[in-house]
Amino acid sequence: MALAQDIVANLTGYTKAMYATWFYYKPGRLLFDAGEGVASAMGNFIFGIENVFISHGHHDHIGGLPGVIRARNSARGDKQKPLAICYPHDDSLIEPLREYIDKVSGRLDYELTWNPIKPGAEVLLGDEPGKPRSAGRCFIRAFQTPHSRRSTSLGYSLVERRRRLRPEFEGRAESEIAGLVKQQGRDAVTEMYEHKLLVYSGDSMPLSVDEVRDCEVLLHDSTFLTDDGRGTETHAAMDEVMRLAAAASVHQLLLIHISSRYAKSQILKTARKLAEKYGLTDRTACVIYRHIIPLAERIGEKE
Repeated sequence: MALAQDIVANLTGYTKAMYATWFYYKPGRLLFDAGEGVASAMGNFIFGIENVFISHGHHDHIGGLPGVIRARNSARGDKQKPLAICYPHDDSLIEPLREYIDKVSGRLDYELTWNPIKPGAEVLLGDEPGKPRSAGRCFIRAFQTPHSRRSTSLGYSLVERRRRLRPEFEGRAESEIAGLVKQQGRDAVTEMYEHKLLVYSGDSMPLSVDEVRDCEVLLHDSTFLTDDGRGTETHAAMDEVMRLAAAASVHQLLLIHISSRYAKSQILKTARKLAEKYGLTDRTACVIYRHIIPLAERIGEKE
């Protein structure tokens, strides 16, 4: 749980269904979506962003993008630091915004790149030409989410490549392992594997168990408290997300994109009841606007 807690501690964001959603993860220097207000909320920390990953072209997820681009050209910071924006390859709503930004931004002092991507695409963080994808290196992998029927909607996984002992050598003494590595080489004794640090759903119906299995932190759309409040099948309900997190052994669950039709007390009461049902109370939090509220804490609450 320590790693999951550290990841959450390094998250900054805001989420309110229909209005704005964005999350900045400082160690990865990445921004998931760019809802309205992100530039003003982050201030000069906007220069920390190297990559923006857009889930889809709805206004509440891209409305703050012009502000991000302009702020990095005029605020106090490294004005020559490149910025890359990744977005679904077939999203017709993003291209008009790109054209608008190109027209009103004028000459930028930094390199701005727009990267249309498809499900399965991988973006190496801190990429350097000729540097291999080795243990300890992190990358983003895009995957398709069940949200829009008109174009591709993407979720993103922050993945770390790690090295571990091959199963056949487990339980052997450290000295024996060292000898085997010397005789046979490291690759014969150890193997590379991937570990998901952070999974971001964007707007979505429940993701698949395999997509989020054993991830450290899951940020998942929980627009509705119950599925009977849902019209079309484009957003998840809290019960569905809790069930998914339990089945996938998610280490820490953050419920995001909750509708403002619900009062804070109603949200927390429902979430705590469901978390107790699925055994998730100690590893679930509701993100209400800019506040991450762990369900296990009740300090200063009025319900």
